[in-house]
Amino acid sequence: MRLTTLFTILSLLFAATLQAEASTQNARYTADVNIDVTSSSASAARDKGMKQAYRSAFTAIAGKMTSGEGLNRLKELTDEQLINFIQETEVVSEKSSDVRYMAHLKIRINEKLLKQYMEEQSIPYVLKTAANIIVIPLFREFPADSPLLWEKNNLWRKAWENSPVTGSDNNYISIPGDGINYSILDAEKARQLNGQALDMVASHLGTRNIFVLDSYYNGIEGLNIIVMSYKDGTQKTITVNGERGPELFTQAIPEIARYIDSTIAEQKMNMDSTPSEITVLYSYPKLSNWVATEQKLQNLPQINNIKVEAMGQGKVQFKINFIGSVYDLITALKAYQINLNDMSGYYTLTTFGA
Repeated sequence: MRLTTLFTILSLLFAATLQAEASTQNARYTADVNIDVTSSSASAARDKGMKQAYRSAFTAIAGKMTSGEGLNRLKELTDEQLINFIQETEVVSEKSSDVRYMAHLKIRINEKLLKQYMEEQSIPYVLKTAANIIVIPLFREFPADSPLLWEKNNLWRKAWENSPVTGSDNNYISIPGDGINYSILDAEKARQLNGQALDMVASHLGTRNIFVLDSYYNGIEGLNIIVMSYKDGTQKTITVNGERGPELFTQAIPEIARYIDSTIAEQKMNMDSTPSEITVLYSYPKLSNWVATEQKLQNLPQINNIKVEAMGQGKVQFKINFIGSVYDLITALKAYQINLNDMSGYYTLTTFGA
């Protein structure tokens, strides 16, 4: 009797594990899309909007699976070709008029078909690692008001703290109100993208993926959110329709997260297309230390090649050709117990504890 009970419990746990894994996979290949399109008629607007939604969902999901070059090749698919990869479309909500169509959709891509196509076309499959993203939510009831950040009546910040982002491969964190951040940053500095303050926040939190989200009510119909990227200074205003209240802020989070996800992918794609090169000096106690360190460097996907320029007396000078930013390279090297130190014009390399 006890063995039967144990077998039943183990079976249920196994089934629950499989279900959780399947749910994670489904979320990875599903995108939330909002559309608002006008055309000559409601049906024409709907057709136009669905094409836009399919392409937006496909691009967002494919961007998590391949390199920047690979994504550019997938973007060349026509609307007729792209629709073959759509597995399921769920209409969460929709509205239409004589010439306008608005909808919130959940669109799932056929994972097997997309991977098969990528393999046939020799498009690289790259499983992207999650990025830590810090959001700084500001709130003004009216555009002319001073923005709120740390205040208790900042409804936008409360929403981010109480409603975690789902369906994203990235980790979203509302800026913690600890003593360090509180002393470094205020609402006005955040809204102005104050470089000195945000540099200190980035150093404290260990990421440059910081987005300032400046929100204010749009009349009585919704919320305007100015999304500002600290990394490249880009801005975009996104409008979320709905009645005033805490639910409106919670409703806005998925749409803002989807835009930030696409921005992060675009930033990485731009960096991937422009290789950089730095000069590095490394002092090693034994030749075997340099051999082991060089092997670690060669294993990094960001590094294209290493060219030794001079070597002798326990020192080596070499160039690293890499993709992405120096900051991202430094972060990646730390996982290999390697420090890259900026010496203004060149870099020195040390191992942890050295």
